[in-house]
Amino acid sequence: MADFITKAENNRRLAIIIICALGMATSLTVIALAMKNKGFIEDHQENLKDIKEQLAELQALRDSNDELIRNFLAYPKDIGWREVSSGTVDRLPSGGLAGEKLKSFLSDVVKMPPERAAKGEKAVFEQLGITKYKRWDDPGAGETLTLTKLFDELLAKEKEFETKIGDLKGQTVKEREAEKETVARIDQANAAVMKEIDGGAAATATATGHIGELVRLNKEINTLQKSHADELAQLDKDTTESQNKATETLNDFVRKRAAADAVKKNYRDRIYAIHHHREEARERRDPDGEIVGIDVKFQLVFINLLRKDRLFKGTKFRAYSLEKGGQKLDKGEIEVHEVRDSLYSVCSVQRVYDPEWPLKVGDRIYNELYEGGRTRHIAIAGRFTGKLSNDEAGRVIRTYGDVYQERVDENTNYVIVADGYEEHPNYKAALEYGIKILREPILYDYLGVRRD
Repeated sequence: MADFITKAENNRRLAIIIICALGMATSLTVIALAMKNKGFIEDHQENLKDIKEQLAELQALRDSNDELIRNFLAYPKDIGWREVSSGTVDRLPSGGLAGEKLKSFLSDVVKMPPERAAKGEKAVFEQLGITKYKRWDDPGAGETLTLTKLFDELLAKEKEFETKIGDLKGQTVKEREAEKETVARIDQANAAVMKEIDGGAAATATATGHIGELVRLNKEINTLQKSHADELAQLDKDTTESQNKATETLNDFVRKRAAADAVKKNYRDRIYAIHHHREEARERRDPDGEIVGIDVKFQLVFINLLRKDRLFKGTKFRAYSLEKGGQKLDKGEIEVHEVRDSLYSVCSVQRVYDPEWPLKVGDRIYNELYEGGRTRHIAIAGRFTGKLSNDEAGRVIRTYGDVYQERVDENTNYVIVADGYEEHPNYKAALEYGIKILREPILYDYLGVRRD
């Protein structure tokens, strides 16, 4: 149905449209006058100089502010910030970055300036042995230190020192345990000798042993002295023999104690020599070989050491990379899993110090106790029950180029334990002198003897 509009309604709508049009025309007129007046005010002779100068000053300030923002964003890239941002507001007001002061601080961490070095002062990196960086004001070759690099170097040194401290603690524990065992053996020997002398009698009980015998003879002498002169002479002789025997026993005890002290001193000297050798070798980190291949999926690495290099299964090595300036930085630890006759041997990755810095082909490996092609002195404790007998194992060891020993001495490198080794003198000597002990199957792997 169509809508019907009355004449009055039509007139009312027309009046509203006319009023709106007049209002818009009035507004446009006012805006035009305002714009004209603005231009008039700015271009007026009395205000022209002040307004234009203020506009010029405002533009100069804006340009200066833009330059400060550009410098602020560019500066952190030189000193090691990884992220930059703009347009942010801090919760607390802060001043500008003191770039030159930070560069001076980083330079003093790397190397002291000449005037301070002349006084004997050393920088932090000089004390830590980090030499690949240079001062910011030094035009020579080398890297410049940044904050991120400083944190990375300090974390690496912290891990290195933690590893050394752990090794020293473990060695100290072993030395103390060995010393306790030696003291226990000496105490046991002392107790046995004293029991032979006094018979093990309590302090308030009647003495037995040699001392008790001496007391008994003295009593008999006192009883028979008056009536039995001949018997007295014989008893005197017996007494003298008992006294001599007691003296010999005491002298034997002194000799045994001196021998035990000598063994203890020799053991301490041996431990010190091994410890000193390990520390010296760890500091040098002379390479024993290098990584020639890596299987990332199975966490295996392949090294260029073979059976002819006298490599044992289970031998552990540390891997390091050679950095600029000859610096050797440890990266991880590996353990020999399979010794081969050609091409390479297989190792399993035991530990990687930094996942972002993995092992790679060309990394060197070292073990402070491993000596590649040197002849080994090997002894056996117990009876072999595998493919070889003791005599056959001795012949194979000699054929391989090593020295087979019937008895352990100061030259022995390894003692192979087999059935019944616990009471064998070679095993006891190995414990006493700290000689490395290996199982029978390890010797087969070392000699290349099939076990099937």
